[in-house]
Amino acid sequence: MSTNICTFCGRLGDNPEITQLPNGKESVRFSIAVDRNYKRDDGTRPSDWIPVVKWGSAEYVRKTNLGKGDKVVVSGSIEIHQWTDQEGKQKCSFSLNCTQIELVQKKQSKKDEAANAAAAAAQQGTLEGDDDLPF
Repeated sequence: MSTNICTFCGRLGDNPEITQLPNGKESVRFSIAVDRNYKRDDGTRPSDWIPVVKWGSAEYVRKTNLGKGDKVVVSGSIEIHQWTDQEGKQKCSFSLNCTQIELVQKKQSKKDEAANAAAAAAQQGTLEGDDDLPF
């Protein structure tokens, strides 16, 4: 018996590409960056880019408005693609045939980050400035 089940957690490298198939169904294509478990000497963490294909419906992608930088968990099976190029050389690539996508975290815009920082600073200021409280 063989098993081919993979789960990856990473950030979308670009907005998903939705394609309408001739049979009316849809396919969604995107890549996610998955960090490795170690850091290089310069302190950076290398990433692997995983190509993902979701067949059938793009409803979840539309509903959650998935976009570049969003953190997702994807599950499915790895598919190996082999072919011979025009020069007769054997080529090989892979993609994740995705059966499930889950949004973990939306990418915050610079505007959202600034607003969150200001709200946190204001909250901290109100707590520190309430010296007249009886408790």
